[in-house]
Amino acid sequence: TNFMSMSGYGQFIWLAFGISAILLVGILIHSQRFLRHTEKELLTQNSQKNKLEVAEDINNETKE
Repeated sequence: TNFMSMSGYGQFIWLAFGISAILLVGILIHSQRFLRHTEKELLTQNSQKNKLEVAEDINNETKE
């Protein structure tokens, strides 16, 4: 119990520790969601670019 009370400062220390832990978990969750969103956006852009390149190749072949 002396460890938990930390010479009378335990309430402040554990509160600060808890707030820090909650913020770090929040940052982790936000980062993972942002990564997933960015990866999906990148795949969409690459897919659109590939479709455009195929269409240009087909267009160039029909002109020749």
